[in-house]
Amino acid sequence: MKENSICEKILKYIYNISNQPVKLNRLLEANLLLQDGMKLDGSKLGFRIRLGRAYLVFFIFVHIVIIPLVFIFHNAIKHLDCHFAILLAIVFTSFLFGLFSIFKQQSGDKIAELRIKQMWRVHFPHFPYDEYSKTISDIYLKSLEEDVKSYNLERYILDNLSNI
Repeated sequence: MKENSICEKILKYIYNISNQPVKLNRLLEANLLLQDGMKLDGSKLGFRIRLGRAYLVFFIFVHIVIIPLVFIFHNAIKHLDCHFAILLAIVFTSFLFGLFSIFKQQSGDKIAELRIKQMWRVHFPHFPYDEYSKTISDIYLKSLEEDVKSYNLERYILDNLSNI
């Protein structure tokens, strides 16, 4: 539980989150994409990354790992040929840029999931997310096939949930 709150605090520090609620259509679309394992768009869910803060958090995380490794491998690295050390620095730098890309994507997925769960409590307060997210996603797909209008969508979903 404590780990989850630390993660949430870091994510809220990295991302700018809107105070406006997410519309039901966008919430259902985002839930459907999350259920299918697709990439989510932050602008639809009301958040955007603060890139400077993301670099700062990534910098701190990387240095938590790098500093102990430098102390462990310093004696072995200082005896290397300088050409090999330059190549090693190039490889390590490209590795860090790749890791930042993965960090940014993973944090985006986590904040999107957090935002969906927050808005779920607004739109579906009596249906816990963990139990009903897949069911409502299936009902939403069915509503898309039947071309249900957006103003009837909430009633359509609740009617179908009551029939289950």
